[in-house]
Amino acid sequence: GAHDGHRNRMRERIEKGGLGSLGDHEILEYVLFHFVPMRNTNEIAHTLIDTFGGFSGVLNADAERLAEVPGMTRNAALFLSAMPDIFRRYVADTEKRGKRVSGRGEVKRHIMSQMFGLPAERLCVAAFDARERLIRFECLEEGEGDAVAVSARKIVDFALRTKASGLVLAHNHPSGSPRPSQDDVDITRRLAFVLASIEVPLLDHYIFTDEDCFSFEEHGLMN
Repeated sequence: GAHDGHRNRMRERIEKGGLGSLGDHEILEYVLFHFVPMRNTNEIAHTLIDTFGGFSGVLNADAERLAEVPGMTRNAALFLSAMPDIFRRYVADTEKRGKRVSGRGEVKRHIMSQMFGLPAERLCVAAFDARERLIRFECLEEGEGDAVAVSARKIVDFALRTKASGLVLAHNHPSGSPRPSQDDVDITRRLAFVLASIEVPLLDHYIFTDEDCFSFEEHGLMN
């Protein structure tokens, strides 16, 4: 039928030019082909983007909410909501097999890729060797919404266990603004003080949203 012709044309475009040639709704539509056999997936894709405010909003939505969109199947909803985790796993594995992550810019990108689209606030910590190469990256705390309780003991334990020469903290603000709260500033200073006592400098603290990143060091908040 008409849907078959449309689907075949889209497959031909992908074979010629890859997914890069498609718009956001067309990529969603293409993914939905595999889960929604007999429906007009173009309409569903547009509804998803309108409902969740854009491509990243769709992938960050939970499966229950995605499944409520007319025409969506349970399997399609589960697959779309799993995509950010698949991306994170892909990036982590690529970097594990490739060269060592080193240098602040590269490390910032690596951490951002691991924290992209997380629904709850999470505190993560990165350990570096003396040449500022990443040794280990771990998430220590997960909170509800925008609340992470920071345990200094866990961070000191991580520093000793990894034999780190320096640490970078990172946490995300799922609700939008990357600017630190007064609590964020106070906790960071306290942690820097505790880490100095075991001779492991706290090099920076990043706050991420899906669109932005705030660096304490770049804003003069680490001294």
